[in-house]
Amino acid sequence: MRLAEAARANLESTGRLPVFPLPATVFFPEAALPLHIFEPRYRRMTEEALRSDRLIAVALLKPGWERDYNGSPEVFPVACAGLIEEEARLPDGRFNIRLRGLARVAILGFVQDTPYRVARVRVLQEHSNLDGAALEAERRRLLAACAGLAQEISGERDRPVVLDSEVPFALIVNTLCQNLGLDPETKQQLLAMDDVVLRGRRVVEILTERWRDIALRRGEAADGDGIIH
Repeated sequence: MRLAEAARANLESTGRLPVFPLPATVFFPEAALPLHIFEPRYRRMTEEALRSDRLIAVALLKPGWERDYNGSPEVFPVACAGLIEEEARLPDGRFNIRLRGLARVAILGFVQDTPYRVARVRVLQEHSNLDGAALEAERRRLLAACAGLAQEISGERDRPVVLDSEVPFALIVNTLCQNLGLDPETKQQLLAMDDVVLRGRRVVEILTERWRDIALRRGEAADGDGIIH
């Protein structure tokens, strides 16, 4: 059994997971997330994860977390479990690690608060209300939105942008969610969506809005006086 499969099976069996809360980062299944671990409590968390199943949940802190950061500030109830794919232990005890998103999880409560939090979790399945040709149509729509935005940003609208159509739909959607410059609350809303097709449609809407905004700004700049005729 591969490491990721074994880790997921163990997670579903134990239902417990150390939690790494972050103020502005939302983590998605299948996406990659590099992290620098420097606080003593999270160094210990990393060390203990490396000695066990290599799993850590990344959760978004709720607004107002600054008042209790050294304690146990509230986090949003949907997080993402990540597998430590690579780690580098630095001489002073800090770590550089890379997580790979394994599964969305619902945080049901906490069984440990110090030195770091451990949560009771339930693995959340990724659903899709489409398959076959209908899902392929959603993939083409998403890739077209990505290509259109890439052309608009590059300023080369006459040059086609070729994207890898063999990449799984869920991987495209979640990687975009992970890397688009969205506010954390919007990303958290995307993470909470159970249906990956609906999540993908929302990403298309976001990309299309950005595409239009870029085109509008360019049109205004080309106009010279800032007025569109």
